[in-house]
Amino acid sequence: MKNRVVKTEKHSKVVEESLGVITQKCRETSEENKVLMRRIKEKHLEHEEEMSSQEKFFDDQIENLYKAMEEKESEYEKGLQEERAKARQYDVDSGTTENCRLRKEEVQHFIDCQAKGVEEFMSKRDELIKAHEKKKVQLKREYMEKEVELEKELDAALTFLMEKHEPDTFKASSSSS
Repeated sequence: MKNRVVKTEKHSKVVEESLGVITQKCRETSEENKVLMRRIKEKHLEHEEEMSSQEKFFDDQIENLYKAMEEKESEYEKGLQEERAKARQYDVDSGTTENCRLRKEEVQHFIDCQAKGVEEFMSKRDELIKAHEKKKVQLKREYMEKEVELEKELDAALTFLMEKHEPDTFKASSSSS
């Protein structure tokens, strides 16, 4: 009986020591994981900041392009108005009646042609903008699809890594003598 008690005490002591070692390793692993997760979060934040900076850079470039296009259209419209004003100021009332009539027809023809040209320009401009918007939508869709695919790749790689580094399972010794 005494032998059995001694064996049980030794076994208890071994189990207690093993538990202490395992508990310590678990604490160390937990601390290492916390440090690793903190580093991962820091890197993630750095990448987000970099992406945000790049996005702002490209948004600013696009904004500058839009401003330049607006300026060009404004100059174009100003040029049209100036030419129309020149035509209207053309002295159509001097000279013979026939000359006056011809000059009035010439001015009206110029204004009509310009109006037709502006109408055609606006129609083509609308077509260009619609085609451009369609391309942008397509590009954004392709980008989003690629981003989803990239996230799936990360998920698969992390899953593989977790499976590869799956922790050993604790098995208590079955000797209870």
